[in-house]
Amino acid sequence: MAARIPLILLLLLAATALSALSALETDQIVGGRTDIKNVGSNKLVQSLGKFAVENYNRNQEKNKAPPTTLLSFTHVVAAQSQVVAGTKYYLKIAAEDSHHARKVFDAVVVVKPWLKSKELISFTPSAH
Repeated sequence: MAARIPLILLLLLAATALSALSALETDQIVGGRTDIKNVGSNKLVQSLGKFAVENYNRNQEKNKAPPTTLLSFTHVVAAQSQVVAGTKYYLKIAAEDSHHARKVFDAVVVVKPWLKSKELISFTPSAH
């Protein structure tokens, strides 16, 4: 049994090294953010953007903010994902205010499919 432990450790080390090399070959960092392509036609990403705006509006209403602060979802402009305990989505969302002025916001949504949960982590005006 004692002779098997070094072999098992060697196999684990080799598997870790191969995983890291694979990530380097695809220009991805293990645990890093990955750009999501074709966000305009990605139904999941668009639905998460709508979810983020709806949650923002719900929080505004709960905090008794004036109705002029509410937004209308337009579309997600760009998105990235990151595997964490679930998937964290970094969204750049276009929305309109009550005066129909288009504004861009950064939102972070965490999805945990096994718990059937979505959580809006942040929703802020975009710096650019």
